[in-house]
Amino acid sequence: MGSRVDIREVAGLVLDLPALLGRVDRVLGQELHWFPVRHHSPTVAHHLGATIRARKPALVLIEGPCEANHLLPHLLDRKTRPPVAIYSSYRDDDNVLGRAGIDTPAVDIPARFAAWYPVLPYSPELVAMAAAREVGADCAFIDLPHHALIEPGQSLGRPPGNAEPPPSSDELTTATPSAAPPTATLPAQEAGGAEHLIVRSEFYQRLAAAAGFRTFNEAWDSLFEVGGVRRDREDFRRDLAYFCAAARATTDPQQIADDDTLPRERFMIREIRRQITQRGLGEQDVVVVTGGFHMLLDRDDPTEPPRPPPGTLHTTVVPYSYYRVAEISGYAAGNRAPAFYQLQWDAISKARDHDDLVIEHVTRVLRRGRRKGDVLSSADAIAVTQHAMMLGRLRGRSEPTLDDIEDALLTCCCKGDPQQVGLDLLAAMRDAAVGSRVGKVTDALGQLPIVADFYAQVSDLSLGSILDKDLDQRLTLDRKDPEHARRSAFLHRLVFLGVGACALETAGNGLDGTIFQEDWRLRWSPRVEPTLIERSQYGDTIQSAAIAKLEESLAHDRLSAGATTRRIVEALDMDLPGFAHRIDVICGPTIDDDARFVSLAEALTHLLVLDKRASYQGLRRDVTGELVGRCFSRASFAIPNIASVPPQEEADVIAGLVAIADAVISETKLGLDRDLFAEYIKIAAADTTVMTMRGVFLGLLAEIRIIEAGDLAAEITGLARGSVETMLGAGDFVRGVMEVSRTSLMLGADAIIEAVDELLRAADWETFLTMLPRLREAFTRLQGADLGTMCDRVALRYGLREAEELDLDLTVGAAALMATIDHRVAEIMDGWEL
Repeated sequence: MGSRVDIREVAGLVLDLPALLGRVDRVLGQELHWFPVRHHSPTVAHHLGATIRARKPALVLIEGPCEANHLLPHLLDRKTRPPVAIYSSYRDDDNVLGRAGIDTPAVDIPARFAAWYPVLPYSPELVAMAAAREVGADCAFIDLPHHALIEPGQSLGRPPGNAEPPPSSDELTTATPSAAPPTATLPAQEAGGAEHLIVRSEFYQRLAAAAGFRTFNEAWDSLFEVGGVRRDREDFRRDLAYFCAAARATTDPQQIADDDTLPRERFMIREIRRQITQRGLGEQDVVVVTGGFHMLLDRDDPTEPPRPPPGTLHTTVVPYSYYRVAEISGYAAGNRAPAFYQLQWDAISKARDHDDLVIEHVTRVLRRGRRKGDVLSSADAIAVTQHAMMLGRLRGRSEPTLDDIEDALLTCCCKGDPQQVGLDLLAAMRDAAVGSRVGKVTDALGQLPIVADFYAQVSDLSLGSILDKDLDQRLTLDRKDPEHARRSAFLHRLVFLGVGACALETAGNGLDGTIFQEDWRLRWSPRVEPTLIERSQYGDTIQSAAIAKLEESLAHDRLSAGATTRRIVEALDMDLPGFAHRIDVICGPTIDDDARFVSLAEALTHLLVLDKRASYQGLRRDVTGELVGRCFSRASFAIPNIASVPPQEEADVIAGLVAIADAVISETKLGLDRDLFAEYIKIAAADTTVMTMRGVFLGLLAEIRIIEAGDLAAEITGLARGSVETMLGAGDFVRGVMEVSRTSLMLGADAIIEAVDELLRAADWETFLTMLPRLREAFTRLQGADLGTMCDRVALRYGLREAEELDLDLTVGAAALMATIDHRVAEIMDGWEL
């Protein structure tokens, strides 16, 4: 088959081939010049541009979002540097779709939907626009607006149109907009916006099997990219049309009906006719650019396309990146190797030989491999290039494809299993193929004040070099440094506003002495500008928007002491003016009015952080200390209310109890009343009917030295001597103790082990089997030195090792010792009369 597409060579197709080819020929022969495309194809872009320059039409109609027609001049602006994306967002203000409360947190928050339409330098659509401008032709997008495809009153099983998940499998922020916006791709994507349909077609499946194509990308490159530039453009157009027509003719019609293909085609054919009629043109004056899958659309389909629902629609052009357009980002219509195909486009534009492209890409890979530590040389580059060319010829290709190049790289540079010894090489191949370029948008488009403020601050804080690549980058800040403190505040504001681009990985919490250091992970995100646009309702600058949103959040959280104090910590992290001197006014009433233990425990944790930071964040220590005392008292008073919590609430309650106990032990300067805390713990311990919580309460009393570790052992012994029902609760009691006890376990390990041993000896077989899972779960709570101490004492008790020989590795060593103990326990049980 070579690098040409001849449908007649694909055996076994149940297809009226003459009729299909005749239909395609009639479409291609019409005065209305229809050019099929695959999105992100350099060769298609080359032939399409040449066609427009040769025909000199008056109008070029392009399969793109028609709501973005006013953005065409900005896409072509010399200061716009792809990759960029058309961003289109829709807000259902009046809930006409019934999605509020389903796609949003509350019914009074309108649902929002958004779509990104990426454009690369070699996207056929962009090349068509540029060629049209060269010949003085007008341009217009003709595809259905994305929000017209949202069906009302049902959960979105898939995003509307050709939408994909939000453009990040690794969004960095923890704050997100109220509704997660789906992301669309330019509909003229992947052989016409329907690659998933083409790949499933009988034609493609048989073609791939006959030719040995491993992926659709390999098939495409072999049939259309390799040597495609040197082909006659009309032959190329016809072969591409045949290919797509055969795929559509052998695709299950139900799959097409279930897709969004038909509604979009109904809109496109009507828009084509409207544009021609409105402009008073003849069909011979028009070039139509769509995916090849749409060339055989039903031009007589009487069904009307869906109408876009009313609401607020906003469209703009935003920077995008090679990574976000790549398949590895999760973009289903993605280009597998944006940077590699950019090299191909550059080679086409400069009339360079394909061999130069191969050498340049191989050199890029090896350069990255050397940076990762691989020993790679110029000789390897020569060997890889020669091997790639040989593979291409052996596979019937006139030139090597990316598949041939990558196979040659692995063959020549990887000595062994690539998944074991070639991970650095594989990463270098991926990085070189995908690239990290981020585009820019012309200033002529205009920016909202908040967007302009963002970029101004990025520049002022010298963060531009970090945020201009789509790569993870690390930044360590020491907030004692004024410049670092400014950077920290800015990044915290971005996180709070949900802008993306950064995430705080580690930070000193003020409780361990590392209150000034922060470690950040930064990465450019395509959601930056769209999110800033959404946040513009709060203010014209990052600071003013953060203040307004924080005030809104405080109003929303006014009944929660935990949430309110967390907001104050965030305000100080963001260095927002006006909050430091108001913390007593803001936090005091919520502490007094909130009777929920978990919320108060969380509030105490945040207040302790504020107290630690008081000296350098302009807080009055007497104010923070007074708030800590009030919150501690209120939390202690609330402890009896959590005596018997439901199982699903246990984790939060226990975490709160531990936090308060830690504060009682460590915050001696604040003078927290240990006796008050202990008094209410005792009340809860006496009242609880949940054995796990009784273990928690008594364990805490041991930790704060109100009772001894021996008292815990005595409790376990008492359970061992009780009824069967009482004995069954022993596992839960021990689990509760081990959830909260650390020091007491270290000091009383021998007594506790002896008590557990007595419990096990007292149990009959059925009781033992019932208790065993709970006891196992209890001991899994131990980690680090606690686990080592417990294993040490068990081993000594059974004479398994001398004490001085015990050197427990907390992973492999601990597991080995536990296995020995299990074996010894089995021997002991063999002697039991069961």
